[in-house]
Amino acid sequence: MQENDQRTARNPLHNDNPLKIGVFCQNLSGGACITLAEGTLSGDWSEQLEVARAADAAGWEFLIPIGRWRGYGGASDHHGRSLEVFTWAAGVAASTKQIHVFATAHVPIFHPLLAAKQGATIDQISNGRFGINVVAGWNAPELAMFGISQLPHDERYVAAEEWVTIVKRLWTEEANLDFQGKYYSMESGELRPKPISQPYPTLISAGQSTVGIEFAAKHMDFTFQAHADLEELRSLVVRARELAHREHHRKLGVLTYSMVVCRDTEKEAQDYVRYYVDEQGDWVAAQNVIDGFVAGDTRSLPREVLEGMQRSMVAGWGGVPLVGTAEQIVDKLQDLHRIGVDGVAMTWVNYGEGIAQFNEEILPLMEEAGLRSPRPAT
Repeated sequence: MQENDQRTARNPLHNDNPLKIGVFCQNLSGGACITLAEGTLSGDWSEQLEVARAADAAGWEFLIPIGRWRGYGGASDHHGRSLEVFTWAAGVAASTKQIHVFATAHVPIFHPLLAAKQGATIDQISNGRFGINVVAGWNAPELAMFGISQLPHDERYVAAEEWVTIVKRLWTEEANLDFQGKYYSMESGELRPKPISQPYPTLISAGQSTVGIEFAAKHMDFTFQAHADLEELRSLVVRARELAHREHHRKLGVLTYSMVVCRDTEKEAQDYVRYYVDEQGDWVAAQNVIDGFVAGDTRSLPREVLEGMQRSMVAGWGGVPLVGTAEQIVDKLQDLHRIGVDGVAMTWVNYGEGIAQFNEEILPLMEEAGLRSPRPAT
């Protein structure tokens, strides 16, 4: 985050709440749960808008969609129905009042001039509540749909650095842009009007590799890190923050994501996890997701290791589990805050029911715990 950051007034991601909360992965079928259980997202706009408005009305800070172009197969055809993220963000921005709305841009797919223009437009629509989740590119079958070959892992971030440099300059410089790089060139690039957000809209990226964290530390406002084990997540948080401070003399925020299962008793919550994961999980689709993330033949891994990966993916794409009573979930959110997490993006099997319950039962306890400022009376 920049020292001359002037986004606080319009952008809730820069407000005073100790722990920001958001919604993750709502723009496509299944959300973050790879399951055949009843109530999962269909991928239709109407249900997504209902969730966005519920979060907005309750004072949540952000919405992060996933950029997806094809599904993962299996009986659920996980993510087989999805809404394009920039168009989605424009619609959500126009339909909400205060929540921050991200789009997800795959660097190989979205030319930086196009992304900068779309981003500036949505920032105008939202009155400064827009940001981009920058993805260097990892899903080779999706890229192949565009006739694009996947770059070697570290080279993706060389291209991403050129990409984000161009986008930032188009957003901030008045003169037309000439640029010559290894992957991008531009002759007299022009962008007007500029975004409302100053110095520019919020940028985030994920990635736990050395080059991925270095990219975030150098260029992003937030890094998106996740691990089901709290100590492993703490290590990622510390590593990213220290690198940004030591090497680039800047602050770096950290977001994570969590699957939420809240019930009256811990046993009821765990029983529901067993139902939607162990009984109704789509293991074929989960393995397809894993194959896209992990290099090499994961099926050669020890059985217990592979099954653990599959189960974590089915449960919520490997995010931090928040399972138990409302009080237990708030305790775990306090743990996330203590290890340095700035914000948590939530997912559920049933997003509509989940966010309604969260607003009614968990938000008041977060306020009591000092994780959130009390909401104004309506």
